[in-house]
Amino acid sequence: MDQPIKKNIKGIDVYYIKSDKFKTITWSFVFVHPSGTNHINEYYFLSDILVDNMKKYPTFVKKYRYLSSLYGLDAFSSATTIGANIVNQFVVTYPNEIYIKGEDSLSEKAFIFLNEIITDPKMREGKLTRKVYQDSIDEAKQSFNILKSDKDMFAYYQFAKEYYSDKPNLQYNFPDNDRLKEVTLDSLTKVYFDLLDQNRVSLFVTGKFDESKFDEIIQTHLSKQIQSQPIPVENRIYPTKKIKAPKMVRETSNVKQARIYIGYETDIEYYSDMHPAMSVFNDIFGGFDQSILFMDIRERSNLAYFVYSHYIPDEQTIVVPVLTDFDHEEEVIEKVKSGLKQIQNGEFSDALFQQAKNNALTSLYSIYDSQPIYLMQHIKTYHLQNRRYNLEERIKLYESITKEDVIQAANSLVLDTIYVMTKGGEANG
Repeated sequence: MDQPIKKNIKGIDVYYIKSDKFKTITWSFVFVHPSGTNHINEYYFLSDILVDNMKKYPTFVKKYRYLSSLYGLDAFSSATTIGANIVNQFVVTYPNEIYIKGEDSLSEKAFIFLNEIITDPKMREGKLTRKVYQDSIDEAKQSFNILKSDKDMFAYYQFAKEYYSDKPNLQYNFPDNDRLKEVTLDSLTKVYFDLLDQNRVSLFVTGKFDESKFDEIIQTHLSKQIQSQPIPVENRIYPTKKIKAPKMVRETSNVKQARIYIGYETDIEYYSDMHPAMSVFNDIFGGFDQSILFMDIRERSNLAYFVYSHYIPDEQTIVVPVLTDFDHEEEVIEKVKSGLKQIQNGEFSDALFQQAKNNALTSLYSIYDSQPIYLMQHIKTYHLQNRRYNLEERIKLYESITKEDVIQAANSLVLDTIYVMTKGGEANG
């Protein structure tokens, strides 16, 4: 991968991440909001509203026909977090015109379309339409109802509420069901206009392209409505303690098996030198079908229908979900604790260590094959650390991991929450 090029064009930071590996071009506008969860639902709703409610293409058929003329250009958006900031991302990706005979204006049309997504939604009397507002509320309520009907998802939701109850600045839920009543048509419209001129705006471009041509496209077609402000990107504060009493929560529901979620926190930071060791630890602990938890709890002891561990690096969290019979709940919890202690004591084979390390490296190498994932890594590192994402450097870190590093990562974990959803009422799931 070539060294990214940073420019400032019409007040917007532009990052060119040039590569001839991909046969597509991707443009991504990134809007960073002031830190905190104010208007979290409005920012979440805007992602879908703006992509699906364009004034120039008011119907699906009209928009589809136009995108077909752009060789199947794909437009999508997301609401996520970077550090302590909520972020909206608007993306278009399309076949690189250099591989299309007789085509030289596709990138220009794509960038114009991306601007129109953001700056020209359907409006009435200076506001977003009541229909899109109501549709957003209804879809959020429906999503929560679906979540409640799925016992595994709902149990995780309940676990997360407990785990993050004393960490309010870490997890941002999209949408926040408890705050839906705060969203009004006026608040949604205000947040939309704030998006245009009260956020820090960056533009990322990946693919093989002529830099001077893209400079001209941006100079000519960047909407005057999009204005970047110097919003600071803030890191989250992780209240980790080496010694603490874990939260123990048991709830009853109409379930046929117990759902258990065990949450650990760590002081190992995302993108730090020890982050790769935690990734390898997670694979050894419960990340694949030869891991300690899988082999002990599911295969040898037959105590669980599923068990695995999940590493959430930007939350500095390891979560262990288990589905088991009611009479095995306490035994399973103790075996999870024992599995962690086993790794902390270095009681795992060289073969398991090497397999976990190979798995982590394979996952890392796959970033080379995914333009959106590679792009997002750059977006995060530029905003959080003001530097490019160096994949080659990350690979070297993973290659240098030792068993002692994994043991150190394991010993950084602190048990925070044990959540059990067990039987109570008529079982149906």
